[in-house]
Amino acid sequence: MKIAITGIGIISALGVGAEQNRENLLAGKSRVAPAEILRTEHTEWPVGEVGLSNAQLARLAGQDENALISRNALLGMIALKEAIADSRLSKEMLSRMQLLNGTTVGGMDLTEQYYKEWQQGDYTHLDTILQHEAGMTATMLQQCFGLADSTTISTACSSALNAIVTGVMLIRAGIAKRVIAGGTEALTRFHLNGFGALGILSKSVCRPFDAERDGINLGEGAAYVVLEDAEEAKKRGAKIYAYVAGYGNRCDAYHATASSPEGDGAYEAMAQAIRMSGLDYSLIKYLNAHGTATPNNDASEMRAIERLYGENMPLTESTKPLTGHTTSASGSIELCFTMWRMAANGYSYAMSNAFGFGGNDTSIILSADEHDLPPLDKIQQIGMTESVAAEEQDDYKTYIPAMQARRMTPMLRQLVVAAKKALQKAGIEMPDAIVVGTEWGGMIPTIELLKQLTDAGEEGLSPMQFMSSTHNNAAGTLARLLSCKGYNTTFSHGKGSMAEAEAHAALLLMSGEAKSVLVCGFDEVAEGWQEYLEKAGMAAENIAIAKVMAC
Repeated sequence: MKIAITGIGIISALGVGAEQNRENLLAGKSRVAPAEILRTEHTEWPVGEVGLSNAQLARLAGQDENALISRNALLGMIALKEAIADSRLSKEMLSRMQLLNGTTVGGMDLTEQYYKEWQQGDYTHLDTILQHEAGMTATMLQQCFGLADSTTISTACSSALNAIVTGVMLIRAGIAKRVIAGGTEALTRFHLNGFGALGILSKSVCRPFDAERDGINLGEGAAYVVLEDAEEAKKRGAKIYAYVAGYGNRCDAYHATASSPEGDGAYEAMAQAIRMSGLDYSLIKYLNAHGTATPNNDASEMRAIERLYGENMPLTESTKPLTGHTTSASGSIELCFTMWRMAANGYSYAMSNAFGFGGNDTSIILSADEHDLPPLDKIQQIGMTESVAAEEQDDYKTYIPAMQARRMTPMLRQLVVAAKKALQKAGIEMPDAIVVGTEWGGMIPTIELLKQLTDAGEEGLSPMQFMSSTHNNAAGTLARLLSCKGYNTTFSHGKGSMAEAEAHAALLLMSGEAKSVLVCGFDEVAEGWQEYLEKAGMAAENIAIAKVMAC
């Protein structure tokens, strides 16, 4: 099967739309500068902002400029609108298509703005809490453009590329003929100060792979691509930008934020993509690296590339000095950049990397000409254990090393216990893949950080709480404790997150990409937040369940 990219939509610090982004990319123009739109005390950390207010973005998106719509959703609407128009998708086509969205922040900008009001008992703007949940961004985009369905992948900085990989998998399995996939991420004080707490933000424009590199610049933006069965695309006369030649998703299983010295996850993700493509390494002449400019990431990624290529490395660059690190949206934004580099330089094949917290590493290979993905060896029967939950009498100390346990919230400990019990029940020591569904992610550390931002200002945030607040922290934690370096992803799309995780696990098994998958559901109730949700007609609940699906 051949899978084509037939539409592009993008907004970033380089401009609004594909034309501005392409021109500024090829001209090497950096838009990283002190923040002007984001209301932050930290002007010493330059960022890659989209230089438009929310009201200006709303007008571009065709929305009421006074409506309380998250910046995250507005950026997504603008990019998605362009991708749909570029691919010439009709309303009828859209009504049968799914959106696969990668994001982490959700409506955090609105939550930051009104959290103090809620603390003081003023619930005038409490309805904005609905947008905090990451999956609501995709739901809003789906409704705005009349799409049939949507889901949300949240694997930190690899989210958008994992959304694209998921879209490819759906088409490859014959479940869909065409999908829209990518991601959106807005700058927030939460993320800026969280990365600042980790001590990895640079005070100058970042310098990936430079001997003097000293950290990242954060950015914001959104990008989506239309993925389509190439035969269907040709039938309707669609323009084809590139073909997907291969992909890989692997986990470093090393640390919550840092990459392993040997770059194991990055190496395996790239190697898997190349194996799937059937290409010789030497044919891939361009690599858009993750390249964050931190001492750890760049050394680890370069070591992985050297392990693959030896001395015959392709042209390797990071485009983050131009846009800043757009975190969850970086995978789709940089995939667009990769296509433009291919076209401008005549490369036949190129690779793009996106790596996230928890060691979630994803790579994709593009081909300028038609390229067949290998056929699927579909499995007809899938076995599934009953869901296992930790019980009160379970002593987590018998399942989790003390050093790791003390850094976990109670519900995360219960999840680890449930996972290990589910694996024991299935007679499996280590699964091939881990898929987690979570509606809210790590809400206890998230609320603690919000309280600190509100009560104490933008100083002294906890780095441990920040890395624990990410939606894929549970999946990364399980991977480290189980030493599972296989496929790893997290779905965060409301109450249906666990069902999405199960469906994706079945897809992995049906496609032959895994023979066993640990599937988990995780959520935790945070004091105070639960009260706000209930007043808004919503609720969170403690969930820590696990099952094993195998063929």
